[in-house]
Amino acid sequence: MNGTEVRKKERKKIERYMKHALLGEVYTTPKPGLVDLKDTGAHQDMDYRTFEKSTCAIVPYMGQMYEEGARWTKDPELLFAKIRSIGILAEQEMFGATGGVNTHKGILFTMGITAAAAGLFYQKNGYYEVAGILKMGQKMCRGVLERELLQIRDEQARTHGEQLYKEYAERGIRGEVIDGFPVIRTTTYPMLKHFMKKEEQPNRAALQTLLYAMACLGDTNVLSRGGMEGLTWIRENAAGILTLGGVFTEAGREEIQIMNRRCIEKNLSPGGAADMLALTIFLWELENGRAWNLEAMKMSSKGVSEDGTCTDKAERIA
Repeated sequence: MNGTEVRKKERKKIERYMKHALLGEVYTTPKPGLVDLKDTGAHQDMDYRTFEKSTCAIVPYMGQMYEEGARWTKDPELLFAKIRSIGILAEQEMFGATGGVNTHKGILFTMGITAAAAGLFYQKNGYYEVAGILKMGQKMCRGVLERELLQIRDEQARTHGEQLYKEYAERGIRGEVIDGFPVIRTTTYPMLKHFMKKEEQPNRAALQTLLYAMACLGDTNVLSRGGMEGLTWIRENAAGILTLGGVFTEAGREEIQIMNRRCIEKNLSPGGAADMLALTIFLWELENGRAWNLEAMKMSSKGVSEDGTCTDKAERIA
């Protein structure tokens, strides 16, 4: 095979990984305040089927982001600009698939960066390594995002996320990328890797990893719904559940159910933590060379066939 054929083959594999990571996150059940196979959490306008449709719509675009990285030879900052333009098209496809519901806008940003960084890292090294991929993503984006934050600070906020930055000095996902994804690098990836080495059930491993993300992330999704009080509540409750053993103890599992009910009452949804989980699963797939086990997560037959292939329209783009 020539270089183009190799990239196309690798892209197909990476798209499958991203699909399984996104669905692996939504199928993780029960998740406090989030859409899962049991309920819709603090959301009224979406369920897990909405996420299946959205996943099938956006994965080909993120596959293109991976391929751009795999063949990129210019300044990495220019690669970031390139994949952002692809991301705009992906957002449009997402909204078309969901009837205007925002299911994956945040993860499009983070997983898109990571996909392109993985492609660029693979081009240079011929293998995948989580630490190297995260550093590559940081190198691609840090300068641009730091300049954007300075501009946001000095100008009137144009988006809700920018308003949160001005009000709370919480940099959100921009800060995570600028700092080299510290939550993933130091917390969620080591935790997921540890749980999966113990051959834990994927659902339990993912849910426990989510709790760690909730306990430490400055989640702007929570800030936007509940302010600093809501974010503190999420962090403290997740940390408290972990001290009980989390998903691995009966007491922890009971508290997860209670926290879900309270999140619904408070209208709190830790969507940023959910994005960290999806990205962590994707990185685990890259480093381990296999897709996340959706069958073990009791995957739905709607929108995805038994082998994890999208049945909705998801044509590959050039």
